[in-house]
Formats: sequence, structure tokens, C-alpha cells
Amino acid sequence: MSLKDRKEAFVTGLSGGTTLDIYTVTSVSAVSYLVWCILKQRTQIFDHPRDFLGQLLDFLLNWNNMLLAVTVYSNNISLLLFLCVLPVLFVLFTTKSKPRHQRTIKINFKTLTPKQYLPFKSYITIYRAMMMILTCLCILAVDFPIFPRRFAKVETWGTSLMDLGVGSFAFSMGLITARAFLRQHMLGRYSYTRNLFKAVKGSLPILAMGFFRLASVKYLNYQEHVTEYGKYWNFFFTLGCLPFLTNFFAPLIFMLSPLALSLIIGLTYEYALVKGGLMEYIISAPRTDFLSDNREGIFSLFGYFGICLNGLALGSIVLTVVPAPSNLLKMTNSREDLLAARKNKSSSIFTLTPLQGLFFMSVLFHAIYYLGENYYYYGVSRRMTNFLYVIWVSAYNSSFLFGYKLIENFIWGEVKVEYTTNETANNDIRVIEQSEAVPISLTAVNSNSLVLFLFANILTGVVNMNYNTLDSSEWSGIFVLMGYTLVLSTLTMILYHLGIVLR
Repeated sequence: MSLKDRKEAFVTGLSGGTTLDIYTVTSVSAVSYLVWCILKQRTQIFDHPRDFLGQLLDFLLNWNNMLLAVTVYSNNISLLLFLCVLPVLFVLFTTKSKPRHQRTIKINFKTLTPKQYLPFKSYITIYRAMMMILTCLCILAVDFPIFPRRFAKVETWGTSLMDLGVGSFAFSMGLITARAFLRQHMLGRYSYTRNLFKAVKGSLPILAMGFFRLASVKYLNYQEHVTEYGKYWNFFFTLGCLPFLTNFFAPLIFMLSPLALSLIIGLTYEYALVKGGLMEYIISAPRTDFLSDNREGIFSLFGYFGICLNGLALGSIVLTVVPAPSNLLKMTNSREDLLAARKNKSSSIFTLTPLQGLFFMSVLFHAIYYLGENYYYYGVSRRMTNFLYVIWVSAYNSSFLFGYKLIENFIWGEVKVEYTTNETANNDIRVIEQSEAVPISLTAVNSNSLVLFLFANILTGVVNMNYNTLDSSEWSGIFVLMGYTLVLSTLTMILYHLGIVLR
């Protein structure tokens, strides 16, 4: 076999691992953030953004820990967590906590601006940055023997760490897309045609990256796994289609709610897979035309769109400064709706705070997943993005967002809301924008996430074309991966310190 064939075989026919294993490994990200928060609160090591020691410790906690979790310590996560927490215990016993001020904001809906209505939320930044870091680490690490095969993408059935990648991107895209919808409806300026045009225009760079990857893979004869997306489809084409789908079906989303539409699409698609013969077509049909050549990528759009809708549903709950009326089901609240709800002091079981919403979504998706895993005759399939895959990805992302929110509340305190008629009251909303609660390295990642991901893909290709990853030893593999991690982190930090934000 040629080296290319061997590399393709290295990532073919895998069945993954357990979901508990995935949760355990990725819990390192939450523990690392907790450790950073405690050190931030108890010491001055992170007080100066350009201090070398602070930046080094930031890198070790939020980049290097994740690399170690998916490689060297993948079979002994408890030891890594112990080593991570041990120094913090010394800090807790030898230092005093800095005074914590009550985080109180005063809201006046009449003068509330869109930016104030949709403020910066630190735990969302943590979630998106950690997800991007983990994705960038895995796309190269998977080519090394030091990366456990149970973390690599499965062939057809099963769960693995890397199977969460594109699904989590879809969920995050839905979460952030909710901001535009909420803003426009709050101002009463929603336009279907304008949004559709913007969605197409905004997707062009992502689609261009997809064509660039396609051309590069074919021209360089780079190894590829056909059953992942098909012969010519790839990750970028999937992401590029989601904004258009979300805006195209926006009227239906607003009428039914994103959560309800996601469940309808998911169950209908599952019926087509199981009863309509679509499953057999995706798994075993010959590749004779464009549709059959790319059937995995094309049909999986149903599942990824469902995941995106679940992110959209969660975004309508967690993005606003205060809970909007019936935010679990409705994302079309205008300023008048907010004023009326406040005036009547009306409440609904469908109006949830961010913490309540995250808890509800986590429990809902995990309950459905538990029932499906134990009583349904088909398991998770990332290849087809079946209903159980959609639910699993949504459950995972909701849970980790919930975890980051709990850490934020535990360390920095929950925000107390007061309503007033004072014209300048909304200036207090800046206290919810706890930017100092976010490590600089994660702020840097979030500011240029698309650039980072593109550079990580290019660097992964360069390494694979010039280095035999398959036959590398454990030491040489971890050395290369640490260098790769350091390069990516340095790139984001340079862009951050130069004030460059390309998203």
C-alpha cells in the first residue's frame, strides 16, 4: 500500500467510543476555565495582557491542556485533572479572594438599544473558543498514532469526539444567527428578502474555502475519506448552506418556533431514512452521478439544519439582556412586546432565564437521547446525521454551555436586574459584559475563528505532505503537535494585539 492508501485506511472503518468518554475528555476545557477564573480572582498573574508569564499560563491551560487530553492523557484524564487542579488548591489556601461586587443592571426598555439588548456574554465566548481550539487540534492529531482511534470519525454508526466537530459548528452557527433575528424584530425592521440576500453574500467566503479545499485535495492527491461527505462535498459546503436554509425557512421558523421545526424535520428525515429506503441508498448505492457521488454531504444537510435550529432556539433564550416573553418558542418580540410584558408583569412557563433555558435544553435533549439510545433500533450516525445524532450533538453543546454558565455565576456572581424609567439607566448594562472573565487567548480565538480554522487546515495539509505522521513515535508526534498548537495560538494572539478582527 502507498502511504496515501495507508493514511486513508488509518481513518476508515472506525466505530468510535462511548459518549461518557467524550464528556470526560472534553471536561478538561471546563476545568481549565475554572482554574483560570480562580487564578484571575485570587492573583494578579493575568492582570497585564502583555505579561509573558500570564500569556504562557493562559496557553498551557486553554490550549495545551486540551492537546494533552486528546493524546498523552487520553486514557488517564483523572490524572490530568488532578495535576491541573493541584496548584489551585495551594492558591486557595494561601490567598484571599478579591472583593466581588454585586453585578446589578438597570433596564429601561424605552431607550434600550439593540447592542444593549444583546450584550456580550462571556460564557458564550468561552464555549465557542474552546470548541474551535478542540476542532483545530483534532484535525491534525487524528493523523498521528498518539491520537486514540476511538476519537476519530466513525464509518457509519457510533459516536466519537471528532463526530461532534461539524455538528457543533452548526449548533454554534444557529446560536449566533439568533442575534440578527432578535435584533431586527426588536427594532421592527425584519426583511425576508434582505436577510436572504445577506445570507447568500455572507456564505460566499465559506463556499470559496470549500472550493479551495476541493481543488487542493484533488490536485495534491491528498488522502480523503469518501464516506465522510462524498467525492466532492466537504465541511465548508455544509456550513455555507446553513445560513441560506435558516433565512429561507425563517417564516416557518417564526411561526412554529425553531425547536418545533427542528423536531419535525428530524423525525420526518428519520422516517425517510428508515421507511423510505434513504438509509440503504446512502450506505450502499453506487456512485454514478452528482447526487450519488455526494449523497452523504447533501442528505446530511437535513440533520445539520436541525442542529442549527436547536442552536437558534437556545440563542433566543441566552442572548438577550433579560428574558423576552415566551422566548422558548418565540423569537419575534418587538420593543412594544417587551414593554407590554413588563407593564403587565406577565410571565409564562415558556419564558426562561439563560440558566433555566440551558438546564431545560440539556435535560430535554439528554432525555430524548436516552430513550433513543436504549429503545430505538438504530444508533447515532454522523454519516447520515440521523435524528439521534442531531439530539446527541444538541445535548452535548447545551450541557457544556450550561457548565460554563455555572462556572461564571459561581466565580463572578449572577447578574441582578432592576427595571426603571431612568433615561440613562441602560448604561449599567456594561457590567454584564464581563470581558475580564474571558482569558485573552480565548478572546483572540473568538475574534478570528474563521481565519484560525482556515490556517489550521492549511497547516495540517503542509504537515501531512512533508511529514510521515503515520509512522511517527509518541514523542515525535507530541512534539510536532505542540509546535502546531503553539503556532496557531501565536497567530491568534498576534492578530489580537494588532487589533485585527476578521472573524
